[in-house]
Amino acid sequence: MNRNEKNLSTKQPSSQTHSRVSHQNEHDRWPRSTQKTARQGPQALNRHSRTQTSTSLNPSDHSFPKSVRLLERREFLFLQQKGKKRHSPHFLVATVPARGQHSRFGITTSRRFGNAVVRNRMKRLLREFFRTHQMLISPACDIVVIPRSGADQLTLAEICDELGKAFPFVQPKK
Repeated sequence: MNRNEKNLSTKQPSSQTHSRVSHQNEHDRWPRSTQKTARQGPQALNRHSRTQTSTSLNPSDHSFPKSVRLLERREFLFLQQKGKKRHSPHFLVATVPARGQHSRFGITTSRRFGNAVVRNRMKRLLREFFRTHQMLISPACDIVVIPRSGADQLTLAEICDELGKAFPFVQPKK
């Protein structure tokens, strides 16, 4: 038997049928209706309608783009080592004057703080605090917040009150 590939034909025989399954036999267990069925439950919400109904946050004033986030590990380490630290009962806040025009914010939570659900809830609440208070922070500085044990029991109002006291440069809203 000759295994030389030069002698093999690349033409396909023309007697083969089309490889696609005909429409009749395709997906027998799925409905063939062209209409999409309405989703039930919380998935039925329209993303655009949620943003229109939520007027508590003005996107231009209280956004959280990448330019106001601390993103790199070396920035977090620098702030934790060299930053000015302020303690509160549930948080450790480290700050350094910012190099840019606006303040940047970072959050550090370890697994000791709680499971992923608890850590993510705390991060959401802390980001919300920063979004609503970032215009009040002057002069601009880089901030890292490290929640301590017991902080997971706090509400947003309690977090705002406690961090408002930890940030002497944040003027309370009137």
